Amino acid sequence: MSFTDRLGLTIPQAVLAWGLVVLIGGAAGLLAMLICNYMLSFGGSDSASKHGISKVQATRLGGVAIVAYMIMHLGYQAYSGLYLPLIEEALIMGACLAFFVIGIYEDLSGLLSARIRFSLMLIAGLLTVYFAPGLVLQPVGILWVDLIVGSTPLIAAFFTAVCVAFIPNAFNTADGANGLVAGVSACSFAALVSVAPPELVPFLLAALVGCLVFLVFNLVSGRFFLGDGGAYFLGALAGLSLVVVSNTSDVSVWWLLSFVFYPVADLIWSMGRRLRRGVSPLNPDNQHFHNVLFAYLDAGEQPSVRANTLTGVSIAFVFAGLPLALTMIGTWSVDSDAWFLWVVGQWCVYAIGWKYLNDRLCVLPAATVRNVTS
Repeated sequence: MSFTDRLGLTIPQAVLAWGLVVLIGGAAGLLAMLICNYMLSFGGSDSASKHGISKVQATRLGGVAIVAYMIMHLGYQAYSGLYLPLIEEALIMGACLAFFVIGIYEDLSGLLSARIRFSLMLIAGLLTVYFAPGLVLQPVGILWVDLIVGSTPLIAAFFTAVCVAFIPNAFNTADGANGLVAGVSACSFAALVSVAPPELVPFLLAALVGCLVFLVFNLVSGRFFLGDGGAYFLGALAGLSLVVVSNTSDVSVWWLLSFVFYPVADLIWSMGRRLRRGVSPLNPDNQHFHNVLFAYLDAGEQPSVRANTLTGVSIAFVFAGLPLALTMIGTWSVDSDAWFLWVVGQWCVYAIGWKYLNDRLCVLPAATVRNVTS
């Protein structure tokens, strides 16, 4: 069975998708997709009920395409002498690959609990800051954070490792709708390119193109997911890049947080909601913002696949696309304190939106609400 057959693409859709992959990612993008096709033979399928949104059989190995593209693209640049990463950047890539391996093993085996995965990522984060002390978070202008990172080097390193492990988990939790996490990641990397140190820019550009290549198949077929491996990889790269930019550039921490707001806020909100119910904060459920938004759209006139894509793209646009647009048109400078008010506004939109959607689902006929568990 061909790659496009697995993804349920018609011949015109397949021609368009492969053409876009070649146009966006070039030869490396094409090879990355072929590698992903080969990886599908090892497993990593996703049942239609696992996320509470997808209603079709899908693959969880989409992250392989992004990682393969980055390795081939950056490898070619290094081989040709166009780009030679410094030790710190090489360690960032190594850490991201470690997170990817943890996730891809879970995708293929399903044997790692959430607690074990977080512990392994915490160890990877600690090793990263041990070998690259420059990645330890410096004061950011938030009182409680500055008190922690300004206390002792050991505490600062541990706090950084916890943050680096938390963000990939947040990205993985948010990976529940077509285009959501890849869209948030693409917006984040596009924004960071303008303020990142020159040595980090090739990583961000390669990740941006990799996300765009992935989005081609993710949005066209709805059968191509990042999986734990892809979400962990993008989350680790985003988290470590945020630390680097925060430490080296004159930017507002609220501007940085505005791009990863949705995954981080959704995980915090979900953990608090579970604790209020008296269950473990690590227990998965289908009451995330994207779950209730999808259930609301799916209960209407939207076809399920369209509702899935509309859910992911709209969330990515509102919570990451709008900050990118405001940055590009120069509404506020990247060091403006106004970004604090923007993040407060994001919290209001998230909390009010979740409450409204949850209340609306309670009054809908039970037969129309199929994807949210109480």
